[in-house]
Amino acid sequence: MFAVIGAVGVLMSSAVAIWGLPSAVQSADVAKQAEARERNKDKQDDAKEKRLTVGPAIDIAAGEPNLFYGGRFALAQRTTDAKSLPDGGFLSDKYRAWFVKNKGLRVNEATVRVTVFPIHKGTMVIQNMWITNLPCRATRYGGTAVLPPPFGDSGGEGLPTAAAFDLTEPNPRPWKNHGRVSTEKPEGAWKLSGNAFAKAIYLDGGEDFDARAFDLSFFTKDKDCEFGVEVNVTSAGRGDEWYPVVFPGSPGPRLTYKVAGRPERYGTSVVSESVEGAPVLRGPHTPDRPPALLKGAFLSAQGRGE
Repeated sequence: MFAVIGAVGVLMSSAVAIWGLPSAVQSADVAKQAEARERNKDKQDDAKEKRLTVGPAIDIAAGEPNLFYGGRFALAQRTTDAKSLPDGGFLSDKYRAWFVKNKGLRVNEATVRVTVFPIHKGTMVIQNMWITNLPCRATRYGGTAVLPPPFGDSGGEGLPTAAAFDLTEPNPRPWKNHGRVSTEKPEGAWKLSGNAFAKAIYLDGGEDFDARAFDLSFFTKDKDCEFGVEVNVTSAGRGDEWYPVVFPGSPGPRLTYKVAGRPERYGTSVVSESVEGAPVLRGPHTPDRPPALLKGAFLSAQGRGE
């Protein structure tokens, strides 16, 4: 009798041990997963702390200039085959793909939107911008003029800071750009007066950071210009630093930007008579004169190059 009871007890103990095993294993796995999550969280916190205190003080995002914002464009090569043109309208993906494939550039003027994001904790001060590595050569973009339809401007809101660089200056300066004016001659000229960075721009960094967008406009005449742009930033613990703007492009990001010069005459022209209609191929085209720049006084800003 006692032997039977003892045997049953052994069986029950064995059953408890067997059936209790998955729970024990599961508890161990949960504990390991919790430890792994904690370690991962610590790593993420460390990475965030390093980002907020170590490495570059700012991020810079540059947007491609809007292909469909007025202006004129050009291709280096002469287009002679009407069948090679896109069958989509000026705002279509096909048109854009054709333009990019043929390495089209804006002529005489271009605008890039640059946004600065402060990373480090504390206050960042944007004090200046300047042009770097500026070789300008007689234009190669005399093959084909690309003429958009007359549908107006982008309709975008004005930005707090609009700067303009005259690439024909020996050392291009960041003029304050007041936009096109219709009250002075010549009509449609751009008014540049004062220094866009005469007053330093303060931004708070850290997790809840500020950001500031800039419209940078570049003007040339009869030369193709390729150049870089650097942003001057001062921050606590790092002092005065210069950061290059990285421009988007095909096949990948690049540190330079290009604006085409105005030739005396284009070999052919691609004309869009409406936004929806496909472009048509036409004969030679004599371009408009480069945009006039009405300049006022310029005051030096702090930072390199002044």
